[in-house]
Amino acid sequence: MSLFGFKSSKEVEEEKKRAAEQAKLEVERNNLTNLSNLSKGSQVNFAVPYFDVFDPRFTDYGCPVSVHGFIVYSIDDMDLFHQLNKNEDYSDETFKNKLKGQVTKFVKGVVANAPSDAQIPVVQLERKILEIGELVQAKVSPQIERLFGITVRSIDITNIMIDKSSHGYRELKALTADLEKERVLAQHDANISNFNLQNSLNQDQLKMQSSLSLDAMRRQQELNLGGQEQLQDMNLENQRETMRIQREEMQRASRLQTEQTFLGAHQANLNAGVLNNATDNGINAFRQQQQPQMGGMGAPQMPGMGGAPQMPGMQKQATPQVSYMVGVNGQQAGPFDWNQLQQLVQQGQLTQQTYVWKQGMPNWAFAGQVQELQPLFMNAAPPQMPGMPPMPGM
Repeated sequence: MSLFGFKSSKEVEEEKKRAAEQAKLEVERNNLTNLSNLSKGSQVNFAVPYFDVFDPRFTDYGCPVSVHGFIVYSIDDMDLFHQLNKNEDYSDETFKNKLKGQVTKFVKGVVANAPSDAQIPVVQLERKILEIGELVQAKVSPQIERLFGITVRSIDITNIMIDKSSHGYRELKALTADLEKERVLAQHDANISNFNLQNSLNQDQLKMQSSLSLDAMRRQQELNLGGQEQLQDMNLENQRETMRIQREEMQRASRLQTEQTFLGAHQANLNAGVLNNATDNGINAFRQQQQPQMGGMGAPQMPGMGGAPQMPGMQKQATPQVSYMVGVNGQQAGPFDWNQLQQLVQQGQLTQQTYVWKQGMPNWAFAGQVQELQPLFMNAAPPQMPGMPPMPGM
């Protein structure tokens, strides 16, 4: 120190330098203090712009998808946080921007791989938001904690949107609708097969029980003496008659169940046709380009249908003597044999005003105009009188 209590210029410079360093430390301390307050929890919103997600079964059609959500985190270990972020500017804004960028990248990767990793169809991503949220929580949280030294309390997906106007979505929707129809029909066929197998097992079990009962009765009859032989013969005959009646009842119930099952198959075919109508005009246009020939018959266009897709043929229950295509609910269905046509009349699906066609006919015609089909409508209700409102059930 200089004379008279005054500081030298060197001492003044050193004090200024120490003050500047102290101010810098104070700024860093304040920033660290602000970040330490995050231990109570801080929230950062994020949004992933539209990006293409592909179904692994149809890799040619990408659907644009966007994702929105938020992350809630806290800083529980300041030393670890400082160590991992020591080269970063400790402002709250710059840290959150960097955090948001990493979260967005990881969430995009999880959603893009969800169709293959979690077997979630692309067209169902919007409805599977909870399942995707669990995937994001499990896969993204550990990576964020390892990169930034923070504790992730939750990562929530609030919205997943698919651009349904895109070409890829329309194409994929049409293809998956076809697959769903085939799955329903295959499941129904499997149910019928299982029923037939169970019915066969029940028949075999009944035969075995009957055989055992008869053998037991024969042995008992051999052990009995003299005067009881006639009584035993009567009991045996009664037992045989009872078992015969039981077998006939079971066979009759089996036939009834089989008929109901095949009627259910017919209804499943009609429902599958309705499924095709649920798509928009763009999907119908795609299906018109892709629909296969049904039944190998090459039917002409039914009047008023506008290129509607055809329904798969019903399983034949008997050798047909006639084979007609029928317009059911605006869709071409068939071919149907005589018994199936009778069922359609009973169900109200085939009337005299229904279009029909078979090989050899130049065009579709009303069923009431086909002479060969007239017996189907002999017991049907009379046609509607002109000028009268339609009656229920007609």
